Amino acid sequence: MRAGKRPVMALVTGIVEYQLRVIAGMRHALAERGIPLLVAADEPFASDRTPTLVLDLIRRRVPLGVIALADVADFRRSDLPDALRAAHLPLVSLGTAVGTWPTVVADNDNGMRALMGHLLDEAGVRRPVLVRGMPGNVDSEVRERVFREELAARGLPIDEGRIITGRFLFNSTYAELAALLRQRRDLDCVVALNDNSAFGALSALLDGGLRVPDDVLVTGFDNTEGSSLSWPALTTVDQDLEQQGRQAVERLLQVVAGERVDAEIRVPSRLVVRASTTAGGAAVALTSGAPEALARMPGARHVDGTLYLEGAALAGEFARIASTTRALQNRVGLQDAALNLSWTTSNCRTLDDLADGLDQALSRVGLRRCFLAVDHPATQGSTPATSGESGDWSRLVLRYPAGHHEPADQAPFPRHQLLPESLFAELEDGVLLLQALSVAGRERGHLLYEPLADSPLLTEAVRIDLPRAVDTVLSSQEMADHAAMLERVVAERTSDLERANAELQRSVLRDGLTGIANRVAFEQALVECREPDGPTELALLMIDVDMFKAYNDRYGHLAGDAALRTVAACLAAAVREPEGLACRYGGEEFAVVLRGAGPERVLAVAEGIRADLAAAAIRHEASTVAGVVTVSIGTAVRRVRSGGEATALVAAADEALYRAKQAGRDRVVGAEALARVPAPR
Repeated sequence: MRAGKRPVMALVTGIVEYQLRVIAGMRHALAERGIPLLVAADEPFASDRTPTLVLDLIRRRVPLGVIALADVADFRRSDLPDALRAAHLPLVSLGTAVGTWPTVVADNDNGMRALMGHLLDEAGVRRPVLVRGMPGNVDSEVRERVFREELAARGLPIDEGRIITGRFLFNSTYAELAALLRQRRDLDCVVALNDNSAFGALSALLDGGLRVPDDVLVTGFDNTEGSSLSWPALTTVDQDLEQQGRQAVERLLQVVAGERVDAEIRVPSRLVVRASTTAGGAAVALTSGAPEALARMPGARHVDGTLYLEGAALAGEFARIASTTRALQNRVGLQDAALNLSWTTSNCRTLDDLADGLDQALSRVGLRRCFLAVDHPATQGSTPATSGESGDWSRLVLRYPAGHHEPADQAPFPRHQLLPESLFAELEDGVLLLQALSVAGRERGHLLYEPLADSPLLTEAVRIDLPRAVDTVLSSQEMADHAAMLERVVAERTSDLERANAELQRSVLRDGLTGIANRVAFEQALVECREPDGPTELALLMIDVDMFKAYNDRYGHLAGDAALRTVAACLAAAVREPEGLACRYGGEEFAVVLRGAGPERVLAVAEGIRADLAAAAIRHEASTVAGVVTVSIGTAVRRVRSGGEATALVAAADEALYRAKQAGRDRVVGAEALARVPAPR
């Protein structure tokens, strides 16, 4: 973000009407000075840690300062104040006093006292039910304290059995009050500490057969849009949320400018009296078929089957009916758009699908600006990598400025910039809501969009559905990538296993000392050389190292092992697989199996072995044959058709070897020919 256009950051929990009205006040105050507003939203009452993206922006001093609403500013999360202090950034808390930082609060005290005065002194309430808010909430605690003080000041008893906890929620209040009504009905008023709880109370009373305000009065607190649209219209307290937002901005900018400000700024609240606590006189007759809701209007009464309403109230109520109808029509349209958004995002399988689906859904929603970025691994080369963590970089997947879709720049950018440099102007214009895409504490990216000031429902739908959709898409992609990785690993492990098995098989068939084939391989070669469709011409050379025991006695077993390895090397050099196989038969005995070789080829191989060994010239002074190590070789050639014939071949070659040794050693004797005496050395 460019210097000179640093935004003010507002930290809020949820984006419902309460927050949107406060944000509206901030936006107007900042717009007058050309300062952008960045609103970071988090889940209400649900997390004990601040999103890392928000902390990163604070640590990098991206904002001018921070305004934190009550449920953030209570600082149950120690990471937030620590980050603010370390960055030397000013804070203004809104709704809750935090340390020495300036605070803007609504005048809960006087607003609640005005409400209780209206109920106790003007409406004659004596048996009120109190609907508490969220446990531990400062606003709820202050309003309950005033409730108790005002009753005590008038000498009225406080019945703890008529105090319930609605948690600021419609459903909780409905359930708690309905349960109370099943036990007792000695109440004349329900004092709810916010409007949402009051709406739950209205429904519970109606379903319980009680009329408002004829049987029971109902009040709320906040003066939300719904308070004027409910039936009957709700008496409540207006906290002037827009003014709270404006005052928070004024205080923050004063601190930034180095000016001294009051520790607490209290914004006045005002009582708004409506039909839920008043009733009236002269009447106008309506048809007997009037809606049941009209029968519960202030001043309604039945005479001989005819419903009567006072004239002034009737005109006002019908005007309100028209307004309510328009509001309900708008809400139905917005709800349809929200459901369409939810349906679109829930059916996406890739980020491209999500971007295309949002392009269509956002136009129906009426969103003016929206930008979606996902975390991107730090890259090497053209883009410098810092810490190497995936969260350091982002990639834009949706670019939706000015109400239409544009191709997104896919190049990664530092996450703390929020957008690529080409879109920095968007960060300097008006208000943008920053939503960390976090599911179950795992951050996936971030969403920037301009909140819909007149549609909390859609704003929340965007804020809740998109993180879930992005997480689903990325999780699916990660699962696919993981499956592909597992397939690669399995393939690699299978290949490694095959190589290992092949090596194991080779090791099983290899002689450990000489490295050539062993006795097992020799016997296997004899079996494999038999063909089922006809006999195979097979040649066998049986080889014995002459006077090897004397060699070991003279030179030792280590020298003997070396001599055996040299003999094996001579065999391997004379025989090439798959034509033949050189084997160690046992001890100082060796064998060569040749396939398809006649007597001439056999003789050539045998003489090659003897020649190579003679060239090696291994000294053997204990030999009576020669001064070097020599071998005796017996050969045999047969057409082999069965195992018995293979055994006969071995016997014949072994007999020829015996004849060679008997004839004086250092020679080749064939089973089919006379002994071949070696040439003189």
